[in-house]
Amino acid sequence: MEQPFKQLHSLRKSRKLKQEDVAKMAGISREAYLRAESGRADPRLSTLMAVAGALGLEVVLAPRDAIAEIERVIASHPTQPLQGGTSSTEASQSGSMGGSTGGHGLAGQYRGPERTPQSTYHPGGASGTSDRPSAGGTGSSGSTDRPGSGSGSRES
Repeated sequence: MEQPFKQLHSLRKSRKLKQEDVAKMAGISREAYLRAESGRADPRLSTLMAVAGALGLEVVLAPRDAIAEIERVIASHPTQPLQGGTSSTEASQSGSMGGSTGGHGLAGQYRGPERTPQSTYHPGGASGTSDRPSAGGTGSSGSTDRPGSGSGSRES
């Protein structure tokens, strides 16, 4: 998963954002972001999705044989200029697409709406509803009604 984070690093730098800024917007620690961006760790997909979302990107899975068409469609749409005067179309044409990775990676460097730490979604936050259970699994004190799950020992 190192390649997508190299692309996210380039995008972060082009927007003149600090690692701390992106980590805070994504709801992860600066250390976790630094390890992922530098390739020293193999982050979870959820980390990639959180960082991409914080930068206004979506992680999309696509069939390899559709990549050329997807790149063509992205390149043909007018885009907002990135900070520094480079349009996202130009950034896409300079290698941010699938390229030699066989179609894996981020689908361009679309510049979505700017996000600030205050406007970023944080999983488990109280601001909305979610299909996912809380960190405890049940949303309660962590107890469960499954037999044999309390003490870690089983009766035979």
